[in-house]
Amino acid sequence: MGVMIASVVTLISAHLGQANDRIASSEIISMPSQIAEFYEDYNFVASFSTPAEREKIIDNFEREFLPEDIKSARFNQVFRMMKKLYSRMLRFDPKMVIYHGPRKAYIKYFFNSELLEARKVERSDKKAVVEVLNYSVEPEFVNRFINQFNKNAGEEDKIPSNEERVKTVKSKIIPRVEFHIWYFQDGTWMKAEHKNIYIKQ
Repeated sequence: MGVMIASVVTLISAHLGQANDRIASSEIISMPSQIAEFYEDYNFVASFSTPAEREKIIDNFEREFLPEDIKSARFNQVFRMMKKLYSRMLRFDPKMVIYHGPRKAYIKYFFNSELLEARKVERSDKKAVVEVLNYSVEPEFVNRFINQFNKNAGEEDKIPSNEERVKTVKSKIIPRVEFHIWYFQDGTWMKAEHKNIYIKQ
């Protein structure tokens, strides 16, 4: 009798394990590629540029190309990604805040020293809610990543991947849990500017 109960428990455990695997797989598969790419690009910007460098880039945000005096392989890539990321931000109600002069202060709001790890997604055809782990990136990590980029420029396989960079940071930093809201509009997933954050972590 004991052997039979043990066998039943083993079968149930195996079934639950397979079910969890299926859930995990479906979460990964159901993450829209545009959303996954957004987080990878965001992490690239946060990893391979300092806040001061991003301010320089934002000063030239209206340009198509960076001026010669600050142009470099790294700056050019960060510049392109920042413009692409900003184009994917959905203002909640842009009429509520009117800016006079350059948009620098507002653009700066979107780019912080943090790496984002998308964990789960719940989605319908027109809306997605992504659970994200937010790791603050200390200057020591950014300097290390920038040095690795500069040292291995042109050799992509030697530059730490998004997964490697997140792994490096998460071993030292306790993350904050956030929920990001996305809307599917005209064939593109757009990220709402607001996000929900757990007060108690």
